[in-house]
Amino acid sequence: MEHSNSHPHFDPAHLRSPIEPAHKGRAQRLVEIAERVGAVRAARRLHDRLNSTITILAYHRVIPTDALDSYPLDPELISATPQQFDWQMRHLREHRNPVSLTDVIAHLDKGTPLPRAAIAVTFDDGFSDTYRYAFPILNRYKIPATIFVSTGYVDSQTPFWFEIASYLIYRVRPRALKIDDGRTFPIGESLGERTASLRQIHGILKDLPNCERVILIDKWTHAFSDLITHDAMRHSLPISWHQIHHMASNGIDFGSHTVTHPNLTRLTDHDLGLELSESKRLLEAQLQRPIESVAYPIGTRSAFDQRVTTATERNGFKLGVTYIPGANLIDRLNRFEMHRHGIGRSMSPPYFRALMSLPSWLN
Repeated sequence: MEHSNSHPHFDPAHLRSPIEPAHKGRAQRLVEIAERVGAVRAARRLHDRLNSTITILAYHRVIPTDALDSYPLDPELISATPQQFDWQMRHLREHRNPVSLTDVIAHLDKGTPLPRAAIAVTFDDGFSDTYRYAFPILNRYKIPATIFVSTGYVDSQTPFWFEIASYLIYRVRPRALKIDDGRTFPIGESLGERTASLRQIHGILKDLPNCERVILIDKWTHAFSDLITHDAMRHSLPISWHQIHHMASNGIDFGSHTVTHPNLTRLTDHDLGLELSESKRLLEAQLQRPIESVAYPIGTRSAFDQRVTTATERNGFKLGVTYIPGANLIDRLNRFEMHRHGIGRSMSPPYFRALMSLPSWLN
C-alpha cells in the first residue's frame, strides 16, 4: 500500500469545518407535519394496540454546538448537542418508560414483565464526550443507559481508526490516500467531494480484513503525521477507565463493543473469539460485574451473521444489538439481533416525539 503527499505544505484552512446544516429528508418533513397536526397522537392508540415493543436508541457522540465551528472529524457521528439530548431525555422520562438492557435480559431469561412503551438508551464506541456531556443529563433524569466500549481504545489517548480516516480525508491533498487496489482518495478538492470520499473510504475500510485495516491506518498516520495535530485529535479522545468507573458507580451499564472495533464477519474464528472474549474479560475485571451485552461494530447486515451471533452466545453474552433500525416486538424478541433506532443531529423534536410514539412504523 502506497502513500503520497506531494504537497507537504498543503494548508487546509480554506476547508472550513466539514459540519454542514443537518438536512431533513422528505419523509421526516412529512412526519413532522403529521405530528404537529395531531395525526401521530391519533395513530398511537392503533400502534400500541397492534405492537407491544421495546425500543432501543443508539447514540454515538453528544457535542455542544460551540465546538462545531472548527470540528475536524466525521459529522455523521454527532447524534445530538447537549441541548438536544437534554430535551430528548426529558421527553423519555415524562412520556416513555426507560429501562436498562439488564431489564430486557431479565425479561428474556425469567419472563420479568417489561412496561408498555419501554425504551432503552445506548451509546456506541466510548467517546470521552459521553462522560462529559451525556452522563450528567442521564443522571439528571435518572435514565438507565448502556455504553458499549471498544476496550482497546480505553485510556489510550488514541482516536478511533474511523476518526483518523475522517480527519485525513478533510486535510490531505486529493488522491493522497492510496488503497491496495489502486483507488485513491479524496477524489477532489471541494468539501462535497471530500465528504463523498469519506463515505467511500469508510465503506472500504469496514470491509477490509482487520489486520489490513490496522496496517493501512497505521501507515497513513505515520505518513501524514505532520497534518495530525493534538488540538484536532482532542475532539475524538476515547473514554478513560476513571470515567467508566465513575459512571458505573452511578447507574450506567457497560457492554462490549469488542477490542478494536472490527467488522466481525471479516475475522477468523480465532480472532472473532478473541475480540469478544477479551473485551468481556477486561470489562468484567475492571467493573467486577457480569458483562452480558454486546453491540456489533458497524452493526449493519454486512457486519454480523450466524457465525458471529453463535460466537457471541458461546462467549457468554446474553444480548446482541445491531444498527438495524426498528423497534423490537416484545413477543418475538431475537436476543442476538436486537434492532436500534440511530439518533442523528437532524432529528427535530416533532420527529423525535413521533418516533417514540410509533417506533414500529418509523424506520
